[in-house]
Amino acid sequence: MSRRSPEKTEWMRGTSASLRGALLGLLLERPGHSYELANRLLVRLGETWRINPNDVYRLLKQLEDGGLASANEEPKRGNQRGTHSVYYPTELTAEALTRWMETLLPRGPVRVGLQAKLAVAREEDAPRLLVALRQYEQECLELLKLTPAAPPNGRRSWKALFMDCTREAVDGQLRQEIAWSQRTRRRIKEHATE
Repeated sequence: MSRRSPEKTEWMRGTSASLRGALLGLLLERPGHSYELANRLLVRLGETWRINPNDVYRLLKQLEDGGLASANEEPKRGNQRGTHSVYYPTELTAEALTRWMETLLPRGPVRVGLQAKLAVAREEDAPRLLVALRQYEQECLELLKLTPAAPPNGRRSWKALFMDCTREAVDGQLRQEIAWSQRTRRRIKEHATE
């Protein structure tokens, strides 16, 4: 990656892109070492996320290799001996976070990326969040149209029962995702007008 511009590159790809983006947001708030940043992520994202400090260290190293974070060896606090790597934002971090906020989510209802963006969003990211939430809502509405209608009641085969249960689960999930997106957009707009 060029050190001049945080263009969309490898750091925004893959299953860890949401965590890397969230780490950029946390670094902009204040520097930290991998365990501290992992704990901050856990507080923000909740217990349903599996955040391993070793994974956070690996992701921070990737961001450092890409010029989006820098590390300094610093003494550990308190009575602990030794040093640890403390990560800091670089001049490219804020622009990279902005680009990540602007990226579209993978096709299909995957709210994980939105949760990570919301957890570290700055007030100036509100317009981008509103766009991302609206796009997500539209995708969910389109998928909802594709969900087949429930068959009439009566004796069903095992396969029909399974398909009906799957349809019902998808339908319910999509409706919940749409309602969540609408509530979240409304709350962001209300906050902006306060």
